[in-house]
Amino acid sequence: MSAFTFSRWEFLTESLPAVLSECGAVIEHVPDDGLFMGGILASEETLTVRVSDGLEQLEHDLVVRGVLAAWHYVDITDWPVVMHVQGGRA
Repeated sequence: MSAFTFSRWEFLTESLPAVLSECGAVIEHVPDDGLFMGGILASEETLTVRVSDGLEQLEHDLVVRGVLAAWHYVDITDWPVVMHVQGGRA
């Protein structure tokens, strides 16, 4: 893999394991409540992407990618999955 540039294109086209590796992130599934799709818990060691376990595979991948892209200041206003980002880095 060439150098990851944290561009919108790379978040959408690189393999999900590569995106997770480059971002230092892991996925944690949480029960589906019908409202929450995904979010990030940040620690000094890693980013934990929490994702609803009720998502279809394509939607799951796009939410994980979108949350990580938003964390890295990528514009996700027209992301392939509707994303409503709240909060931010502390």
